[in-house]
Amino acid sequence: MANAESGADQADRGMQKEYFNSSGAGKFLPPVLKLLELAVAIVCIGLIDDPAHHSRLRVFISSRTVALAYGTFVLFLVFSVVYLFGKVIRDNFPWKLSSLLNLTGFILYLATAACILNDWSETKNRNYWPPNTQRMDFLCGAGSVAVVGALFYLIDLIVTVRLGMKGEIE
Repeated sequence: MANAESGADQADRGMQKEYFNSSGAGKFLPPVLKLLELAVAIVCIGLIDDPAHHSRLRVFISSRTVALAYGTFVLFLVFSVVYLFGKVIRDNFPWKLSSLLNLTGFILYLATAACILNDWSETKNRNYWPPNTQRMDFLCGAGSVAVVGALFYLIDLIVTVRLGMKGEIE
């Protein structure tokens, strides 16, 4: 009887190990974060477009900030798409490379957000408020969403490093 109980106990442990393993969430968390990062990049490009290209009379954003913003958003938009395409065809990126790119994304998104919000603050402090402040709202929104994007990259960096150090991802 004891032998039958121990066999059932081992079967239960095997089932728990197979179906309730914590590494299952670890396999799907980085692609979910990449989807969020992709959405943030698309939103940021949409928000920065109007102030960057329709400020002929009054400058709302400097050309250096526009270059940094477009460079950052488009670079990491492409990186997110390539990463997700690789996951679709079941190809894996090394976790060290992903960690390096996530760290770079965090730094660049934070720098871009700081530049955008600095330009917004300087425009606001000029004491000239144009009749239509929609472009200033877009600038503030793009800077705020870029801060959220930097936080997503930081979370993705932490998750990728923890899972990579444990050996749960390659």
